[in-house]
Amino acid sequence: MSIELVLILVVLVGGLITIYLALRQLVTGQKDTQLDTLVQAAFGKSAQLVAEQSRLILQGEKSVIANDMAHRHKSIEELVTRLQKDLEKRQEEIRSLEQDRVKKFGELVTSLDNHRKLTDELNLSTKRLASVLSNNQARGEWGEKIIEDLLQTNGLMEGIHYQRQKVLAGSVLRPDITLLLPNHRIVAVDVKFPYSEMQKLTAAETKEERQVHLKQFNQDLKLKVNKVAEYILPAAATLDYAIMFVPNEMVFSFINQKLPEIIDYAISQRVLLVSPFTFLIVAKTVHESYKNFMVSDALRSAVATVEDFVGEWDTFKEQIAKYGRTIQTLQTDYDQLTGTRVRMLDKKVEKVRKYSDGTLLKEAEEKDALGAGEGK
Repeated sequence: MSIELVLILVVLVGGLITIYLALRQLVTGQKDTQLDTLVQAAFGKSAQLVAEQSRLILQGEKSVIANDMAHRHKSIEELVTRLQKDLEKRQEEIRSLEQDRVKKFGELVTSLDNHRKLTDELNLSTKRLASVLSNNQARGEWGEKIIEDLLQTNGLMEGIHYQRQKVLAGSVLRPDITLLLPNHRIVAVDVKFPYSEMQKLTAAETKEERQVHLKQFNQDLKLKVNKVAEYILPAAATLDYAIMFVPNEMVFSFINQKLPEIIDYAISQRVLLVSPFTFLIVAKTVHESYKNFMVSDALRSAVATVEDFVGEWDTFKEQIAKYGRTIQTLQTDYDQLTGTRVRMLDKKVEKVRKYSDGTLLKEAEEKDALGAGEGK
């Protein structure tokens, strides 16, 4: 039942009560029988009227409810249709996810199997590597292979840019790698892999044991630095420093972090410590630095030559000026010789000629004759 119907019924009931009260006042003093008849007649008509109004209202409500139900039924059908479509879509997604899950699970199983195989291979490689690293000679050969691969990978050729196991001139020393520089100069590179004490240091269980192995590791490094420093031989055309190659980044990083004093000690011994990441940078820097040194040396030689030329030019100008003054003196002497002296000599020669042809004798006789005549 709707709110409107309830309100109408309430109004009707209120109206009936009002009519009843009014009729009761009008018929006050009349007989009860007449009053009952009158009330029944009034309420009978009112009841019929209320019933008719209620029927009409209920028919209207029924029509509205029927329309509303039809509308709601249609909406529910549309909602159910959408829900069915959405459910079918979700079921399709679930089937796709299930298929993808099965596929991913298969891939995961395959990946786990591949990882297991890789793990087994890694364990085998680790065991082989541990076996290699436990042997000093094997470690050295492995380090030489690493440095040679680095050189070849970056375009450096053996016999042109470097040499392997070349004995230094005038000695029995033989570094692992000899870098060839311009002007027949060289830089010795030796591979050192201080691993045994570091392995013991890693396996140590107490702090005291680690300190003992760390101290021994420090001493071993100093011995290796001193060994590399022996390759500095100016008589063999080496530069005044050598390179110590540590073929493992982990070991090189450990040295820099735990034993920085080793780096300072190596520098004091004119030894450069390098790793696979820094070796080529250092090697190229050495090469370019030496080229620049050669260029600057050539420039200094050129400047010295120019200065010598300027000095020679000043000497030349001085000598030319002196020679010019000498020429001027000679010219003056020449002018004197060809002028006054020649004239004086010409006079003397003229007298000599007169003696030779008798002219002077004739003149003397003539003078004598004139003097005798005047005496008479």
